Amino acid sequence: MEKGYYHVYSFGEDTPKLLTAEREFIVAMNILAYCSTIFNCRILVFIFMNSHFHLVLYGTEEECLAFGNKLMKMILHRINRNREQAYDFRDIAISADLIEDKEALMSIITYDVRNSIEAGFRLDPRFYRWSSAALYFAPEAADGKRLDQMSVRMRTSVLGINYDLPGGWTVDSDGIILPKHYVDYKEVESIFVSIKAYIAFMYMKKDRILELNKQCSKVNFQALSDMELAGVADAMAKRMTGRNVANMDVVSRISLAQKLKTSRGTGVNQLARVLELNPEMLRTLLA
Repeated sequence: MEKGYYHVYSFGEDTPKLLTAEREFIVAMNILAYCSTIFNCRILVFIFMNSHFHLVLYGTEEECLAFGNKLMKMILHRINRNREQAYDFRDIAISADLIEDKEALMSIITYDVRNSIEAGFRLDPRFYRWSSAALYFAPEAADGKRLDQMSVRMRTSVLGINYDLPGGWTVDSDGIILPKHYVDYKEVESIFVSIKAYIAFMYMKKDRILELNKQCSKVNFQALSDMELAGVADAMAKRMTGRNVANMDVVSRISLAQKLKTSRGTGVNQLARVLELNPEMLRTLLA
């Protein structure tokens, strides 16, 4: 399968507070670092927000999608340990969209970097800690403590993870593996060539931002088969009502249809089939 640049991102309406505490963000970044060692993909950009993440990866579509799914599964596995109501991975869609040309690549790189601003961050995106924004066209970050200078117990305590990682990698005082070790920021710089071009794309027009927001919306996520959707629906129904779909009344099924439409972008006809509802009635109610 041919390699290319892919925009990999998550969407989950049921996870508005996927990452909340500082420690959760740190562990998520360190899991990303680990994923970079087990997949044959290059990371050009990453950003973690409260409810989702964005990546720009270079690899095959299969590799990039597997990377995004593995990253989300590992993050959810860790945070579910501390949550009263655990998140279900099946409620979160992961998309890997091929980036067709250089201009689109430059737009998406800067779109991801400035995602913190769109979410309300009030400083320069380079100061947003949970992204690779500080790496581009900037002095190289100072090294911290090497992982091979730490005992296994200390690494686990500091990083929040216990995976096999390169001993020469370094970690800062907050326990974050420095992104310079696993992000190909030099390639990003070569794509833009100059800081002028990078800044020009950073301040893209509002209509371009709206277009990219639309491209990253739920409607682009990979469709589920009826059988797969039925499994997702049953899991969601049990969390909502303690019952499976077959034992829900019509009103509850309509409420479930709304949640599935919002979180998965599922079409009305498929929702009607899976939830055994009248499609015309459902289309009117969900309009």
